[in-house]
Amino acid sequence: MKKKKLAVLFIAAALLLNAIPCYAAQSAPSFKVSVPSASAAADYTSLPTGDTLKEDVGFVPKLIDSFALEYKFSSGSITETFSIDSNGSAVNRRKGISFKYAKTQNGVEKTVSLSAEPAEYYSGPENASVTKYGEHELFYNNEQANSVSWTDGDIHYILMDINKSVSKDDLLAMAKELIDLKN
Repeated sequence: MKKKKLAVLFIAAALLLNAIPCYAAQSAPSFKVSVPSASAAADYTSLPTGDTLKEDVGFVPKLIDSFALEYKFSSGSITETFSIDSNGSAVNRRKGISFKYAKTQNGVEKTVSLSAEPAEYYSGPENASVTKYGEHELFYNNEQANSVSWTDGDIHYILMDINKSVSKDDLLAMAKELIDLKN
């Protein structure tokens, strides 16, 4: 089961490479790599508290146990993201989280991953449609997966469905629900 979780997280990380371009602060172009933590202690089987996340990753994203659309927290991991510069060196290392939310509908499980990281290295993705929600811009992309990304304060969030079974409207509704939460 652990190998299966890691495989899903690696696939999600690979999709993120294509969904969200990232540029290092240097003049040479770079690309972003995101990997799950290899430590079993980093896995969450229940929604962690803000204090736990502050200790584990250094920031507190908005937390939700279940969405109005009945997606419930299933599991979570700490991720490490970094950029690769033109010399092949890892730069701009930072920790984030990746949470899995699931719901069963007509005997079929649908899953959505929620990722959050410090926003300092993000810009809007290319090839995305933009929906305004208050002062937020929600970027929807469906090239490799259905995803909605946005920045709220100093945290960048991504809701993603790699199976493309969750609609744009549902992803946008979940994003809006998170934005409306008070920490």
